[in-house]
Amino acid sequence: MNKTAFKIIGAVVLGVLLLGILFEVLKLVSVLVWWLVVIPLVGTALGLVFSYIIKRVILPKGSRHRESPAITTGAVATGWVIVLLTSCS
Repeated sequence: MNKTAFKIIGAVVLGVLLLGILFEVLKLVSVLVWWLVVIPLVGTALGLVFSYIIKRVILPKGSRHRESPAITTGAVATGWVIVLLTSCS
């Protein structure tokens, strides 16, 4: 075999290896985007909906807990947990 055949075979092998590495990198990027973007955004939105329902629908108008930041924090944390648990299935 001459040098050209070895170069072609080497290029094909290198291409296959690079494609395999590319697919693994894309999987990693997909997981990072899910953990760093989707779960926080959707979880926060869901938590804010929960907070609104608790503060404006469930609690009476005169309640001192209506302006409590603890309810918002707990609701947002609950939203994150719900999104995280549903994404694990």
